[in-house]
Amino acid sequence: MAGPITLTTRSFRHDQRGGVAIIFGLSAMAITMFAGVALDYSRIVHERVRVASAVDAAALAASKAMLDGRLTDDDVRTMARAFFDQNLAGGSRFRSPEGFDVQLDRSTNAIAIEADVKVDMTLTRVAGYDSVVFPVRATAMLEQQDIELSLALDVTGSMAPVGKIDALKRAGKDLVRTLLPEGGTPNKVSIALAPYSSGVNAGAYGRVVTGRAGAVCTFEREGSDVASEAAPSSGDYLKTNGSPGIARGATCPGRAVKTLSSDRDALIDEFDYYTAGGSTAGHLGALWAWYMLSPNWNAVLGNAAAPYNDGKTKKALVLMTDGLFNTIGGSNGGDSSPSATRSQQIAMDACAEMRRQGITVYTVGFKLDEITNTTLRRRAENTLRDCSGNDPSHHFDAAREDDLISAFQTIAERLNNLRLTN
Repeated sequence: MAGPITLTTRSFRHDQRGGVAIIFGLSAMAITMFAGVALDYSRIVHERVRVASAVDAAALAASKAMLDGRLTDDDVRTMARAFFDQNLAGGSRFRSPEGFDVQLDRSTNAIAIEADVKVDMTLTRVAGYDSVVFPVRATAMLEQQDIELSLALDVTGSMAPVGKIDALKRAGKDLVRTLLPEGGTPNKVSIALAPYSSGVNAGAYGRVVTGRAGAVCTFEREGSDVASEAAPSSGDYLKTNGSPGIARGATCPGRAVKTLSSDRDALIDEFDYYTAGGSTAGHLGALWAWYMLSPNWNAVLGNAAAPYNDGKTKKALVLMTDGLFNTIGGSNGGDSSPSATRSQQIAMDACAEMRRQGITVYTVGFKLDEITNTTLRRRAENTLRDCSGNDPSHHFDAAREDDLISAFQTIAERLNNLRLTN
């Protein structure tokens, strides 16, 4: 068999007709072309993913800025471009932005961004394609559910050191500004405030919730309704100064609760009046924050809380503290006392019932590392985690002032449910 094979090989080597060379040349060009297309296509896909991520980040950042309400449209556009450029920094080997357009719709709190991107070709140039330009789009907007949010805010004596009460004021104001921007919102947003210490100041509602004229400070009830949202009535009123079991001289914050309101400026101004003093009846703060979200209390408070689970209203509560709940009846029995255990249990029982009613409970522990006793610190942390339903996304450990502000801002953004819609 070797003879024919040798002959065929020799004839192929000496063939001078050129047909094979032509076919080989054409094949080589085609192979080169396909390789070039594959390479350039890979580059386009790679850059499209990078640019899409940058556009998404720009849309979300600009939407958050627009919600604040303090920036002009041009400011928002500038911020969007800055985020876009920042997210593309250091990766501009293959492409360059050809266009960048930002469209704002403040009536729906939506932002649409489109970037035209050019990617230079390599081997595909032999087919006459020097570059490819493609658009990348992203749209971010808010969920259009109504929002009712109630804040239980620790204004106890341990909040007095420099920076702590001021951080709470800044955090609260920023949250209000985010949920209630100056330009308004397409959905209904209402916020209630319940500052607490040894008790809670009911203000003008003192008489109707305690049954006593002139009552201001309120404390927990007795019996089966101690951790419930049952509306107060004869025989089931909240206690006040002079009630059986309430410590002589028991106090509450100087500022009263503020029921659900959409008055942005009034809510922001309210924080300026907060001062620190008293012990930590965190269960009372949680209860009052719940009362103001409860439709069962509308007649009592002249409130307009929506029904539970009505399909269009998102109800949420924030329970914030910098310490261990330890006060019952206006008296601080100590962090290891039965009073402390009872205060923590009432809070956890109330939180569990709120969650069953469809209220999202967020908890924020502020500088809990200042509790030097490890066992007590863990009890404080566990109380808050339990209240949040042990959901890590609903509990925040704020070790510094900036962390507290960030936690409140994150909660506001989650309530707004800012999301990409493209």
